Amino acid sequence: MGFFKFYKPIYYTALTRPPAPVSDPKVTQASGTGEELTLTSMDVESNNDTKITTATSGRTQRVAVGGQYWSFKINSTFMEEDDFRAQYTKFITLDGQVKPFLFNPKFISSGTPSGTLTVSDDYVAGSLECRSTGGSGSLKKGDFIKFSNHDKVYMLTEDVNLNQVDSSEDVIKFYPNLVTAISNTTTIIYTDVNFVCYLDQNKVGFSISTDGLYKYQLNFNEEI
Repeated sequence: MGFFKFYKPIYYTALTRPPAPVSDPKVTQASGTGEELTLTSMDVESNNDTKITTATSGRTQRVAVGGQYWSFKINSTFMEEDDFRAQYTKFITLDGQVKPFLFNPKFISSGTPSGTLTVSDDYVAGSLECRSTGGSGSLKKGDFIKFSNHDKVYMLTEDVNLNQVDSSEDVIKFYPNLVTAISNTTTIIYTDVNFVCYLDQNKVGFSISTDGLYKYQLNFNEEI
């Protein structure tokens, strides 16, 4: 997965529920056009909630509770007031943690994928891999993907050379486990991967520098 570059556009789109497919991340179903966010940095985390019980002997038992989800922390550049207002007002209209939105970090694969990838069989929720047909080039370990029938975002755990000579099917390995079953009509999305997110708190603040420039910092989580 190629890392994002600072000051490159990060796309945000407000959503109503349930989200509908979006071909252009700058188009929204809720409140006008999406906004390009100019950032100095972005942190991405994979989160797994675990319940830990410690016995009097000191031995621990660990049990997964809930599903894996991605979280983001973004820091904007200092910007002029008009630019700041255009971006900031998009977030305050989310009513705190109430309304979900689309976030497209514009990660670019370090591979060379092209064409349409289609799942070649039926796979139940809980699977960690699937087989696909179609497409060409390659996908790389660490790339983000989605499946066309649900919103969860997954990360590839192995490189994939698409349409190898010795096989008409390619094995796609990913994490976390499938949260929804997929079938042989499901396609795999590997470009413009949108995360359905919500703010992690009900406060949306900003800072003003002594020279009159504005900036904001936000934390938000993937909705699963």
